[in-house]
Amino acid sequence: MKLRYLLCLVLLLPLAACTVQVGGHHPNPYYAPPAHVEWRWDPGIDAYVVLGWPHLYYRDRTYYRWHDNHWYSSSRHDGPWAKGPKRMPPGLSKKYGKPGRGHGGGGY
Repeated sequence: MKLRYLLCLVLLLPLAACTVQVGGHHPNPYYAPPAHVEWRWDPGIDAYVVLGWPHLYYRDRTYYRWHDNHWYSSSRHDGPWAKGPKRMPPGLSKKYGKPGRGHGGGGY
């Protein structure tokens, strides 16, 4: 009898890891921003857009801010800000251009 239960468990265990996804929406693979800000996912820039804060984005526990033609980063939505993050989502670079070039824009 115990062998039968063990066999059922071994056969059903792989099914427990399966998930069914309905529709064409695929969740992004990054950490969600903290709940103290409102946001939306923008697949075009591969980052979250923080609503109510112009030119502020979030991805993988880092906030990115475009200000005076330069990128800044912080672990908090309200700073402190460090100039020139080492790594950033490539979509943000495409949206605003390279730092100091004076073009790009948009915001939410």
